[in-house]
Amino acid sequence: MITRTLLLLLVAVGCARLAGAEERVALTDAEPASATAVRPYPERAVDGARLTYLQETPVMFLSGTPEELGRQQAQLVGDVINPMLTLPRDVVAHHGYAQIWPLVTAMSRILVNNAPPQYQREINSLIEAGHLNRDGIYVGNSLVELRRMGGCSAFVVMPERSQTGELLFGRNFDFPAFGVLDTYHCLMIVQPEGKHGFASIGYPGMIGVISGMNDAGLSVATLDVYHSADGAPIFDATGVPLAMTYRRILEECTTVAEAEALLKSVKRTTYMNLAVADAEQAVVFEITPQTVGVRKPQNALLGCTNHFQLDGLCTHESCQRIDTLNALNRRTQTFSISDVQAALHRVNQGDMTLQTMIFEPKSQRLRIAMGGPGPVSNHPLKVFDVGALMATGIRPEKVAR
Repeated sequence: MITRTLLLLLVAVGCARLAGAEERVALTDAEPASATAVRPYPERAVDGARLTYLQETPVMFLSGTPEELGRQQAQLVGDVINPMLTLPRDVVAHHGYAQIWPLVTAMSRILVNNAPPQYQREINSLIEAGHLNRDGIYVGNSLVELRRMGGCSAFVVMPERSQTGELLFGRNFDFPAFGVLDTYHCLMIVQPEGKHGFASIGYPGMIGVISGMNDAGLSVATLDVYHSADGAPIFDATGVPLAMTYRRILEECTTVAEAEALLKSVKRTTYMNLAVADAEQAVVFEITPQTVGVRKPQNALLGCTNHFQLDGLCTHESCQRIDTLNALNRRTQTFSISDVQAALHRVNQGDMTLQTMIFEPKSQRLRIAMGGPGPVSNHPLKVFDVGALMATGIRPEKVAR
């Protein structure tokens, strides 16, 4: 009963926010806005790790065991992120639900305790080394399950329709900034001991992944979903936090097929779209606690927003953004990098569009705009060679361009 009440409240908040955002969808191109460079973290090198700035983007390099990864992150940014940990509570209070905060923290502890042991060890090391607020870290690492305020869009061009000859995987991350998330972003290059290295685009303090690419080029991006027709509960408190499952995909998989097998093998917590691409294939996994549907490209294009599209999952809700992306299927053109960014800009959600990125899995390249007020979807994309960054470790100055 407690979990149902909590989720109903959070879904109500999120649906109201998303409904307002849909009305602001931009369907025409605009001139690029200028982003003021802000450096939210000090440059540091400690304990085999480093935080530096490449093209004015904060990049954090971490490597080692779970305990080392947590400790390194705490030493690099712990003093900066501790004040941010009040944000989840402030968000809940902002929407008039301060009274449910104890339920939120209790549920976050349950979810973190369901996580794979290595991630629990990493989180605890981060908290202890940084003297961080445990509730704030736990809630922050349960946001995929406990928040319902995001939007997000994805657009994939298969190699046969790409002007570069490579698969192009674009993604907008849409979420209210609350005066914090448009500044305290980070590109994290993580080399876990005995696992595939990966790049995660997100926020310090998060152990899981919401957008990322690994050293094989496998790329993922998660998108909120609010309703499903399969009859599954919107929340299963016995499941594994999805962001940590997505990290497992990057650490353990190299292909879309392997990602599908892993995703189906774990207990899932809630409704979600997960766009996944390797060098040759791309799909959207339509996820509920009882279903993993697989949606494939049509006419070598694949669009995704915040609604399921597959029979048995689709609730036939209207979405201007998915209509805009699906309309591109009727064109016969090939698509350049600029075309993909233009498509993402046409479905931006105003000040909620905090990050825009394009993954190139074959080349292991990431193009990203983030930082400053949204929408950033028409800001210049900064190019990072993810493979070279992972190979170079803490000496990144040779590989940014």
